[in-house]
Amino acid sequence: MTNELRSQEFPVHAMSGDTEFNLFLSIWAPTVVGGLFAFLFGACAGSFLNVLVWRLPTGQSVVTPPSRCPRCGHQLRWHENLPIVGWLLLRGRCSACRVRISPQYPLVELLVACLFLAAFLAFYAPLDRGAASPFHDAASPWWHLQGFARSWPAFIVVVIAISGLVAMTIVDAKTMLIPVEIPTVVTIVAFVGWLVQGFLPESRSLREFVPIPVASWTVTFGAVGMMLGLGVSRWLVATRRLRPSFVDWADHVKEGDDGSAYPHARREMLVELAFIVPGVAGAGVACVLAGLLGFTSQETVCQPMTLLGGSMLGWIVGGGLVWAVRILGSLGFGREAMGLGDVHLQAAVGAAFGWKVALLAFFVAVFIAIAWVVLSLVFRRFSTFFQREMPFGPHLAVAAILFVVARPLVVWGVDQFARTIDSVVTSTGIAPTVDGVGGGEFDSKNPRRLPPAQLAEPSDRR
Repeated sequence: MTNELRSQEFPVHAMSGDTEFNLFLSIWAPTVVGGLFAFLFGACAGSFLNVLVWRLPTGQSVVTPPSRCPRCGHQLRWHENLPIVGWLLLRGRCSACRVRISPQYPLVELLVACLFLAAFLAFYAPLDRGAASPFHDAASPWWHLQGFARSWPAFIVVVIAISGLVAMTIVDAKTMLIPVEIPTVVTIVAFVGWLVQGFLPESRSLREFVPIPVASWTVTFGAVGMMLGLGVSRWLVATRRLRPSFVDWADHVKEGDDGSAYPHARREMLVELAFIVPGVAGAGVACVLAGLLGFTSQETVCQPMTLLGGSMLGWIVGGGLVWAVRILGSLGFGREAMGLGDVHLQAAVGAAFGWKVALLAFFVAVFIAIAWVVLSLVFRRFSTFFQREMPFGPHLAVAAILFVVARPLVVWGVDQFARTIDSVVTSTGIAPTVDGVGGGEFDSKNPRRLPPAQLAEPSDRR
C-alpha cells in the first residue's frame, strides 16, 4: 500500500518541478534573449569605438577605408573583424605581417558589451525591486513597467551615451583632448530619442517615474531660448563677429605642456562670458514670452515636449556647471582650470540622463579623481599606466556610467558620505540634530534634511 502511494506521489512532485522550471523560464526567457542581444550589440559598438578612438584624433575618416593593419595595410577579413572573437582567432597578431595587435581592442569590445548588458539587466530584469531589496534603486520602475517595446528610444539614448563616454574617456586619457564630435552626437541622439519616446504609449501613473526630470512650459521655453541664443553665438563666431577663446594658445604653450605658461587665461574667460550672453538673453526672453502667452511654471507640457525639455535642461545644467567651474577657476588661478571638452562631455551627460545625474556625477567624479591619485601614488613605481597625468574628463565619464549600471552602490556611497558629514556637523553643535542623524530625535520645527543621493532616487516626484 505504501509503495502504491509513493508511486502515485512521484509524478506529482515531478510535475511540480517542471511547472516551477517552466514558470522560471517564461519569466526570464525574454530577459536572457534581450540580454544576449544587448551584449552582442555592445560588442559591435565597442568594435566601432576602437576605430573611432584611433582615427578621430588624427583627422581620419571613421568610415573609410575598412579596418586594416596599420603596419602592412592588410585589410581584415570578415571573420578577423568579429568583435572579441576575431582577436582570439588571430591570437593577437596580424595574419599577414604577424605584428602584435594591442589587447585594447578586445578589452574595449568586452567592456562596452558588459556595460550594455548591465544596463539592460538593471532596467528590464525581473528582479525583486522591493524597498528591502538591494535592487530597489537599480533603476526607475518606469523601465521595467514600460518594457523594452515601449521604451526602446530611451534605451538607445542610454547605450549611445555609454558608448560616447567610453570613447571620450579613452581619447581624453591618451591625448588630453575630447573631440567635440563625440559629445555632439550623444547630445543629438538624446534630444531626438527623448522626443520620440514621448510619442510612445505610456500610463499616466508612470509619468512621475520618468527616468529624466520633467520640464514645465516655462522651463521648456527657457531651455529652447537658451539653445537658440547659443546658436546665435555660434553664428557670431563662424562669421568672425566674435572670436573664439584661446586663439593664441599655440604662441605661448608648447605641445605637450600643461598650459601653465599661457599668460592670458583671465582675459579669455571674458571672451567666453561674451559667448554665453546671447544664450542667457534668449532664455530670459523665452521665459517672458511663456508668461505673456499664459504658460505658467506649474503647468506641464505634453509628453514629447516634457522629455525634450528635460533633456535640454539637463544639457544646460550639466554643461553650465562645468563651464562655471572653468570660468571661476580660471579667473581665480590665472590659468585654464578645466577644458571646454569637459563642458561638452557633462552637457551630453545631462542631455542623456537628466540634470540631477549631471550634478551628482560631477560630485562623485571628485572622489573618483581622488581615488585615482591615491592609486597612482601607490602603484606608479610598478606600472607606467599610473605615471601619466589623468584629466578630469575620464572621471566625469566614469561617474556618469556608474549612475547607470551601479546606481544602488553610488547612491549608498553618497548617502553614507552625506550622513557622515551631517553627523560631524551636528556633533560639533553647528547644526541641530535631525531624525536618524547624530542620534537625536526629530524636531518638527526643523525640517528633515535629505541626503544628496535622494536626488538620484528614481521614484521621487519631480
